[in-house]
Amino acid sequence: MYIKFFIIFFVSNLFIYAGAGFESDNYLIWISSKCPEQSKTCTNVTYMQTQKNNGKTIVINGGEPIVGTLSGNLIGYTFKDIKTEISYELSMDLDSVYYLYIRFPRRMEKEKVKRITDQEYQIKISQLNKK
Repeated sequence: MYIKFFIIFFVSNLFIYAGAGFESDNYLIWISSKCPEQSKTCTNVTYMQTQKNNGKTIVINGGEPIVGTLSGNLIGYTFKDIKTEISYELSMDLDSVYYLYIRFPRRMEKEKVKRITDQEYQIKISQLNKK
């Protein structure tokens, strides 16, 4: 009985804490997921973007998965801020390089993004919060 409870508790917590950190010249980004691993259809993800210059953070719940046409693998997500009509797409290209596309109503910005470890993200975000 206790073993079954422990297994259910452990497996359910795997999805709660899944996430990935990214960094560009201007932003720190955290994408958290409550999706099963390798899911290509789950939208239960959250986008958190913090500007490095002022610490301003936006959070968007629910993202649309982007699946590679050639590979069939999950390569990123698109998150839409309904209030501002801005969309944020974080995806990987064919050379395994990550890019952030920010689409405003009349223009678009593109930044190269690198994957950082959870620990690196936590250190960098805490340094921003101290400013």
